[in-house]
Amino acid sequence: MELEAAKRRINAFQKRFGEPHLFLAYHAALPLAITPDLLYQIWANFRRDIQDKWLDIPWIAVSDLILSSLCDEVGHELYEMDATVRQELLDQLKANPRFTEKRLKEVACFLLQYVQKDLNSQDSYDREFAESQSWAAWAYAKPQISVELLAAAFRRAYRENPRDLMRLSTLTEMIHQPIPEFDRLRIFARAMGHYRRKKFEKAKAGIAQLPHEGGVVSVSNKIKIPIPRELLPVIKTVEDEEIAKLLGVIENTQDENTRREAIASLEKIGVGSPEAIAGLVQIIENTQDEDTRRQVIASLEKIDPGNPEAIAPLVQIIENTQNEDTRRQATESLEKIGVGNPQAIAGLVQIIENTQDEDTRRQATESLEKIGVGSPEAIAGLVQIIENTQDEDTRWWAIESLGKIGVGSPEVIAALVQVIQNTRNEDTRRWAAESLEKIDPGNPEAIAGLVKVIQNTRYEDTRRLAAESLGKIDPGNPEAIAGLVKVIQNTRYEYILRRAIESLGEIGVGNPEAIAALVQVIENTQDEYTRRRAIESLEKIGVGNPEAIAALVQVIENTQDEYTRREAIASLGKIGVGNPEAIAALVQVIQNTQNEYTRWQAVESLEKIDPGNPQVITGLVQVIQNTRNKNTRREAIASLGEIGVGNPEAIAGLAQVIQNTRNKYTRREAIASLEKIGVGNPEAIAGLVQVIENTEDEDTRRRAAESLGKIDPGNPEAIAGLVQIIQNTQDEYTRREAIESLGEIGVGNPEAIAALVQVIQNTRNEDTRRQAIATLRKIDPGNPHL
Repeated sequence: MELEAAKRRINAFQKRFGEPHLFLAYHAALPLAITPDLLYQIWANFRRDIQDKWLDIPWIAVSDLILSSLCDEVGHELYEMDATVRQELLDQLKANPRFTEKRLKEVACFLLQYVQKDLNSQDSYDREFAESQSWAAWAYAKPQISVELLAAAFRRAYRENPRDLMRLSTLTEMIHQPIPEFDRLRIFARAMGHYRRKKFEKAKAGIAQLPHEGGVVSVSNKIKIPIPRELLPVIKTVEDEEIAKLLGVIENTQDENTRREAIASLEKIGVGSPEAIAGLVQIIENTQDEDTRRQVIASLEKIDPGNPEAIAPLVQIIENTQNEDTRRQATESLEKIGVGNPQAIAGLVQIIENTQDEDTRRQATESLEKIGVGSPEAIAGLVQIIENTQDEDTRWWAIESLGKIGVGSPEVIAALVQVIQNTRNEDTRRWAAESLEKIDPGNPEAIAGLVKVIQNTRYEDTRRLAAESLGKIDPGNPEAIAGLVKVIQNTRYEYILRRAIESLGEIGVGNPEAIAALVQVIENTQDEYTRRRAIESLEKIGVGNPEAIAALVQVIENTQDEYTRREAIASLGKIGVGNPEAIAALVQVIQNTQNEYTRWQAVESLEKIDPGNPQVITGLVQVIQNTRNKNTRREAIASLGEIGVGNPEAIAGLAQVIQNTRNKYTRREAIASLEKIGVGNPEAIAGLVQVIENTEDEDTRRRAAESLGKIDPGNPEAIAGLVQIIQNTQDEYTRREAIESLGEIGVGNPEAIAALVQVIQNTRNEDTRRQAIATLRKIDPGNPHL
């Protein structure tokens, strides 16, 4: 789009929606693309300008912008701005004194935080989208970092996914910033666009504009990018002769130190050179010196990462070397260059099977996990380790790797089921079960295997673990529930019983057999901790179930343990909504218990399952009157203020607190609650009047007077109380607060007006005078003293 057209479109948007909407568009222009969630987060986080003044952007601006002509929908809930429009909005943002370059960097930093969670996503689309957004953000926050990240992406794309070169070329153009490194990177990006289209002459012309030597382009002193191999015959450099000389030294010298120095030099100038690569491969194959071989392996990674020709010699080293350090280094290199390569996978499998060094076996297992996803050879090798190794740590590594690379494989599922059945190591069994959960939820073979374990195993904890895993991969499976119930009914060990109870709480929702088993535990166990765990699980699976409710009621009535009683009461508040038996049990607790915490829990639960029950208010009043815990009293006061509107008992209880408590903070909270529920109530009015007349605390008198004015507008005692504070207090802040309160309740009252006139005439404090003038204007607008 032409710049003038972009400006017209932006002006039309501003004319239609207003300047606040345009401010949101400024901020939304920095990301390469926006989603509704991202735009909402931008709106929520940038409500003020850099001077901390409100921008007044309405929330509806989010949908208005997305649906406007400034944005084009390019995918499901994904929107982009035209590149010219986007740049013009950013230029206007920087030019606006309310934002400037500072705001641009603030938005960039916000975007970096926003995409952070997706940079390591397993979903390649989410990961690449987050990467692109982060490159754009760094371009405005710290352009040098953006150049480094893009250069690394170009190197990675050439090795792993050449098709990505076009995307990177376009992105570099979009986020280019006016610094020398970005200028050079943009030239290189354009050359890569030509290269991808096989226009090698244009690519050559672009590369020729940049500093390059040894097959490497220098974007800066520190940032280097290899030139694609196909362009090297076109761009011959003087280093070719030097490479040939170094290879001659490497091949012919008898001195290993000289050879290593030549290898180090070749590493610096031989990037991308086929001759250098072939020479290094030959050394790997022929040298008898392990230190030299390790140096060559490291150098080969640097001058041509991903070269498939290096796989065969690396596999050969892994198979034949007697030096474990060399084998490990070769394994690491193979991991980097051998993704999906059958020869590389077979080499790692052979190490896993044959090495006597467990560290080497574990490292090979990790590497196989990275390069062998879905490979039958890799899966078979890991299965063999699981079955044959005598080292439990190695078996754990293999199980975890198998869970990552063997999704859906029948062989993997069978092997993991066999581990669960046969291993004597509980940690190994647990790892196998967890891996089985990950690789294919719902897989019939996995389900059948776990069912077989549940039915046949002699070990209770194995049955429990298999049942728990089965419940996760096939929620509600009756065999899983039956297996856990069998453990609960038969085990002699409390720790196994508790774990089975917890597992049943995860998978047995609404199942009558599961509920009955938990009820049986609650009724029969002698262990209070086990009973509490059963109560927790019953809470999860027994919502509305009469048997579950009856069991909890029985616990509440019979247990001698107050903590267990409170836990049962709390659970009843979640599963017993509207149940008469549950309501009656909670009412009985409120009336009879001597424990204030138990009463408080019963009140909370009763409020949840039977809102409006008068016993809730009765219980709260009892808590307020009897508790010695000030925090409990305040919570009860606050609750009463929410639910006790117009209730005489609630009003009387709060009035009693106001009159009798010696704690001024408790009194203030009671005043606030009474204000909510006592409008027009004589008892509430009398209680507040008594506070005004008797309290020696000025702030309490002011609060009581203000509340009295709200529940009984025009009450003379309320006005007199505020006037007394205004006339007598020694604290100017308290005086101003009382003056402000008088403005809420004293409209037209002669005593209030006279008190304010007196302040205006006599006070020496200008802030107090201004407050008095403002209040007098509210209650007597035509007063001649204004």
